[in-house]
Amino acid sequence: MGAYHQMGHDSWNLVGEDELADFSGIVLSPVNDSPEQVIERLGRLRESVNRSKEVILDPQFYKPSSDRGRITSWPHFSNDLDTADLGDIDWWRKRAEKLTEVAHEIKADSICSPAYIPRVFGRGYYEFIVRCAEETAKIAAPENIDVLISALVNFTDLGQKNQAETIASNLTSTSISRIYLVILGGNQPREHHTDLDSLTGLLRLIRLLEEAGTKVLVAFCGLDMLLWKAAGATSVATGKFFNLRRFIPERWDDLKEGGQIVAYWTDEQLISWLREADVRLLDRLGLLDRGAAKINPFSSKILDVIDEGKGEAWLGLSWRQYLYWFMKNESILTAQPNRIDTFLSSALANWKNFSTTSMLMHDERNDGSWIRQWSNAIQMSRRY
Repeated sequence: MGAYHQMGHDSWNLVGEDELADFSGIVLSPVNDSPEQVIERLGRLRESVNRSKEVILDPQFYKPSSDRGRITSWPHFSNDLDTADLGDIDWWRKRAEKLTEVAHEIKADSICSPAYIPRVFGRGYYEFIVRCAEETAKIAAPENIDVLISALVNFTDLGQKNQAETIASNLTSTSISRIYLVILGGNQPREHHTDLDSLTGLLRLIRLLEEAGTKVLVAFCGLDMLLWKAAGATSVATGKFFNLRRFIPERWDDLKEGGQIVAYWTDEQLISWLREADVRLLDRLGLLDRGAAKINPFSSKILDVIDEGKGEAWLGLSWRQYLYWFMKNESILTAQPNRIDTFLSSALANWKNFSTTSMLMHDERNDGSWIRQWSNAIQMSRRY
């Protein structure tokens, strides 16, 4: 299926850009836009793009009660969400009916089934969300709207023995052949997943689902998209910078510094996000491959800004640079999943070269430690 653009705040201007045209579709956000805004913006988008893109509506019932944004203006939302019996399938059926109605109204191609964050991610929970998805599919079928099972998984739980197998068994016990996988927990904003057992279990889960014929769309991805594609995920979704994975508990807010959203450089050689000071540092050390970087058209523009030295902001360029990186590497790994080994071994070598300089990144969290764990998790997941 490919790469999907996860809509966030003020994202519509990015979707139709020529350099980002190879995204396969978009995932709508009720949190950021009202139904009326979506109808108007989808209309303009369909007029401007040369080929059709799948439009997926995620109802986002898993948003916190403290930060629901525009979602309360959508017909599928219910004001009794915080007090309702979430184990009542009839209550969810009504939500699915409203969800299908609004999806038809905005002309969405697909919907993610309603789902919530449980207290315990046990077998009963996954059986229930599958049933909820099946009820949604029955309602949506007459409207020719496709349904994906919204599957929320707790990252730390996946480190438990046989957890991946148990979840996969539940999620494949239905004729619905697409899953919208939302990963909760495991790290803080802009920190990478590093727990080996949990990473291995998550990669195993994706592989099991795909091997069973269920196509996985991993939502709210970051640089870890490389891992999910290496595990065989059919599709991955992301949003503009630091709207990444923002709708799950540890990431409600965009990262801010001094009240301002900060620009980051997506470094393909280190598989890392870098502040401008660290881009300059690598450049002075001769460790920034400008030739390779300029394959990304937005990297070239950012380097031009930095070289000018006038302090011009490049936040918008950083979003586009990241999205281009995501789109390009998703395509590469779809065709050649094992290229991940080359990507990671090259990144390890580049981090080693940096370490020999005895210099330190201005951002102390940037040490490349996640690369080794990612490589180990991939190797471990292949042993099953």
